[in-house]
Formats: sequence, structure tokens, C-alpha cells
Amino acid sequence: MLTLVIFSAINILAVRAYGEAEFWLSGGKVILIFLLFAFTFITMVGGNPRHDAYGFRYWKNPGAFAEHITTGSLGKFEGFLAALWSASFTVVGPEYISMVAAEAKRPRIYIKNAFKTVYWRFGIFFIGGALAVGIVIPYNDKTLVGILAGTSTGAGTAAASPYVIAMQNLGIGVLPNIVNALMVTSIFSAGNTYTYCATRSLYGLALEGRAPKFLRYCTNGGVPLYCFLIVMIFPFLSFLSVSSSSNVVLTWLVDLITAGGIID
Repeated sequence: MLTLVIFSAINILAVRAYGEAEFWLSGGKVILIFLLFAFTFITMVGGNPRHDAYGFRYWKNPGAFAEHITTGSLGKFEGFLAALWSASFTVVGPEYISMVAAEAKRPRIYIKNAFKTVYWRFGIFFIGGALAVGIVIPYNDKTLVGILAGTSTGAGTAAASPYVIAMQNLGIGVLPNIVNALMVTSIFSAGNTYTYCATRSLYGLALEGRAPKFLRYCTNGGVPLYCFLIVMIFPFLSFLSVSSSSNVVLTWLVDLITAGGIID
């Protein structure tokens, strides 16, 4: 609930407040990803309390691909497709960068430069991150499987992070707390960006005549006030994840959003 209040405070102000917040939050995300890359490399060569140079062990046993529905090669392919669908939710929508063009200084320069970085950001952060996760923990880890199956506590929290589980398995004490703190900034940044983009998307629909005209109203700071108020209703759906039965509904909503992003 406190997070929603902070989102409201940032997005109800001029766009400068959103830009300033994202500047500092993005710094935390960059620090986090390079910290995890360093953790992966150092521990895989033996720099851990157990002095276990595990290298690419988990790529051989149990393997790089998990079986999903059936067994054998088909099951591994199904596992790949299941992972691909989940991963798509995090990467769809890079065109959202263009939404700030109308509120940015010298958009022809800054927006163009921002789009040029999309490819190497995907390559380093997403592909590199996926490789690192496959190195530090096997897909059949008991703690990880228990959280995904709902039989262990920690689902939906930073404790479910494969990196945090790997750190605990290696007996590393302080680093998981640092990762959890930086992960909170990343999650907050994502929610802040979704709030901004959803508000501007609804405002764009109103300008095109595809949404009621009253949504065109903006404050003196250029914030579409009524669009923002409507958008802030939907974050309360996150409370559906409190119970396991409602979590199924939330999963369906996430799947619908992912499908829409891929089609778009």
C-alpha cells in the first residue's frame, strides 16, 4: 500500500519527478546486475565459503533444459517454450521509450540514443542474466522447486530469487540482504514505469477518440489526472496474489498482458 502512495506522489507531479526517480533507480538496477555477474564468476571458479569451483556443472547435471510436460527431447522443448513465455513478460514493450518523447527536451537526440542502447541492454542484462542463473543453480534445486510448486514459503518475494537461493546454498551470509535491497529498487522502478506508461497510453487513446473525452484533462504540470486515477485502480489487483486460489486469476491477467505485448 505504501508503494502505491509513493507511485502516486511521483506520477501526480510533473514528468520531471518521474525522470529524476528513474535516473536514481536505474543506477540501482545496473549495480545489481553487475554485482550478480561478479558473484556468478567469482563463485563458479571457487571463490565461495565452500571453495567449490562448480563451473558449468549444472549445465551437465541435471542439464541446461528442464522437462516440462512430457519427457525426453520433446519435454525439454516444452520447457523452453514455457520459460520463453514467462521471459516475454519482462522484455515486451521497449517502444514505451517513445512515450516520453512529447515531454522530453531535444527528443530527436535523446530518444534516438535511448533506442540505440536497447540491443546491447537486452544482450547484457537479459541474455547474460539468464546464462548466469543457469550457472549458479540447477533447475531441480529443492528450494527453488518447492517455491515454484507452492509447497515452500517465499513465493513472490526476494527469497524466491535463484541468486538468493544459490547464495544460501553456498553459505554466503551478508550478500543476500544486499541483493534483496537492490532488488526492491528494481521492482519499484518497474512499477513506477508501468504506472507512467499506462497513464500516457490511456491519455493517447483519449486524444484519438477511443476513450472518453474527459480523460484528456491535464494538470498545469502536464499530468493526465483522470487517466492516472483510473490506472491506479488496477494495482489493487496485486492483492489477489495473497491467496493461492486468487493467484491463479493474477496469473491469467499476466498471461493476457504478455500476449497483448507480443502481438503489439
